[in-house]
Amino acid sequence: MTDLGVGVCVVTYERRGFLRRCLMSLMDQQVAEVIVVDASATPAAPHELPGPRGVVLRYRHAPWLAGWMTRSRNEALRHVDPWVDVVAFLDDDVEVRPGWADALRIAFADPSVAAVAGRTANGLPGEQRLRGPIGRLHPDGTLSEGFAAHPDQPLDVDHGIGANMAFRRQVLGRLGGFRDDYPGTAFREDTDVFLRVRAAGGRVLFVPDAAVDHRGAAHVHGDRFDTRYKYYARRNHVLLLARNRGLGSPELRAYLRGEVDRAVRGGQLPLPRRAQRIGITAAGLVGGLLAVPGRARWEPLPSPRVGLLANEIRERLA
Repeated sequence: MTDLGVGVCVVTYERRGFLRRCLMSLMDQQVAEVIVVDASATPAAPHELPGPRGVVLRYRHAPWLAGWMTRSRNEALRHVDPWVDVVAFLDDDVEVRPGWADALRIAFADPSVAAVAGRTANGLPGEQRLRGPIGRLHPDGTLSEGFAAHPDQPLDVDHGIGANMAFRRQVLGRLGGFRDDYPGTAFREDTDVFLRVRAAGGRVLFVPDAAVDHRGAAHVHGDRFDTRYKYYARRNHVLLLARNRGLGSPELRAYLRGEVDRAVRGGQLPLPRRAQRIGITAAGLVGGLLAVPGRARWEPLPSPRVGLLANEIRERLA
């Protein structure tokens, strides 16, 4: 076992019961620190914040970050201590399984590994079976997921899932943290940081033994897969491709064509549902293209962020 220090960052918003269960699951993990960034309206009471034995839990109440999960992640990076080698992020509605932190340390013992996507189990029958490529960006601009699968060994991937992800601290430092302007459900903010790691020459590994159980908490506003979610899924995906592949990329063109084609065909949907799907798709794609000016260009953007906060994070994690 390596002696790499693993720091854990948990961002939360109005889900105290889930947060407590998440922190309780860290009790027997050998971690260096735990940072909680809480965007809830009122601060948590001490009894709601159980910490791992012998580890200081740093709590940051930041209600001004409500609705901006990725900005909460960057706020956590502003407080990472110097003895942390690996920065892991957990959603507040997951519980880590035994051996999670050890699996991260084993993976990062390989100096070529810059980031790890951990397994995120949802409790669905058969989800552990490998049915296709995990975590890949395809030539048509779509993404494969499969992060609940359990392959026999770690696999190289293009991206991971924000509920359970970890990075070498120097890598996040060089990137200047997360791009924090994926609004709404923050859809694709996790994919973005992994693609930037890959573009900078880093290796991303899917590690099935770094596993968590995802409890799927309800969203504070709206249902998990409501119209708002579907809109931002397309809007943010367009921005993701424009930034990381470029406006002139074949992936972006293929994604736009494919989404339009899938919406128009509509399968066996009744006409009202098909019209609704066409409307949501059109709104999402147009919204993504309107978000591009100033945020993307013809060629892929450089991986490092710029700006005062990016520089602060860069200095903190250097």
